[in-house]
Amino acid sequence: MAVSRLDRLFILLDTGTTPVTRKAAAQQLGEVVKLHPHELNNLLSKVLIYLRSTNWDTRIAAGQAVEAIVKNVPEWKPTPRPKQDSDSEIPMDDSCASDRLHFDRFDISRLLKHGASLLGSAGAEFEVQDDKSGEVDPKERIARQRKLLQKKLGLDMGAAIGMNTEDLFNDEDLDYTPTSTSLVNKQPVG
Repeated sequence: MAVSRLDRLFILLDTGTTPVTRKAAAQQLGEVVKLHPHELNNLLSKVLIYLRSTNWDTRIAAGQAVEAIVKNVPEWKPTPRPKQDSDSEIPMDDSCASDRLHFDRFDISRLLKHGASLLGSAGAEFEVQDDKSGEVDPKERIARQRKLLQKKLGLDMGAAIGMNTEDLFNDEDLDYTPTSTSLVNKQPVG
């Protein structure tokens, strides 16, 4: 399989025998951006691998490559939009300002109905899943919660090797009903 010139530069960046060789490879990687500015993201993603290398000289050369690449990236000069006078007779319609948000056009009900949720979780993993088909015996429910909690905390592995995990929490800790003694006995302070 033929190795391209770009691949050879990355090999030199990683395994060059002297710092001068590595720096020359880094400078030439910077020159690639001049010829192919649309490949900037691909080039930087490849250099990132070498920035995380365990070899100190490779990391230095990768830093020099990033410096050379950044120096050769053309400066971004966006063209400003012409401002419209507020006193002008031409009214600003929705097509001109469609890229801007305005509070008078903000519809919260539409957002709630059609918008995406920005939560990392719906919270279902925190809810206890009881058997809804019928009443479950409270002792059976607590035993199931104890087993689930031990599994989530990794304590089931401790029990497998002979460690006693029964004393870490008791049945009152697992009882979440409002009539539990831990909740009834606590009076609000104040």
